[in-house]
Amino acid sequence: MSYVNIEVPNGEKISYADGKLNVPDNPIVAYIEGDGIGVDITPASLHVWNSAVEKAYGGKRKIAWMEIYSGEKAASLYD
Repeated sequence: MSYVNIEVPNGEKISYADGKLNVPDNPIVAYIEGDGIGVDITPASLHVWNSAVEKAYGGKRKIAWMEIYSGEKAASLYD
């Protein structure tokens, strides 16, 4: 699948089958930076989450972050 203005990172989809959630070692997780303070807190938040995953899994798992757009940023990209 292709997207306009969105880079899909190297990672795998989280899936659900037979009543079970399948989370790969490198799941793709989308985030929206948002308007307002999002610009300030998102980079720090991603750093905290990455550090928590590193500590919890000893480097065996890593989140592949994928930014998606909303608000002013989406308007500037798609209008």
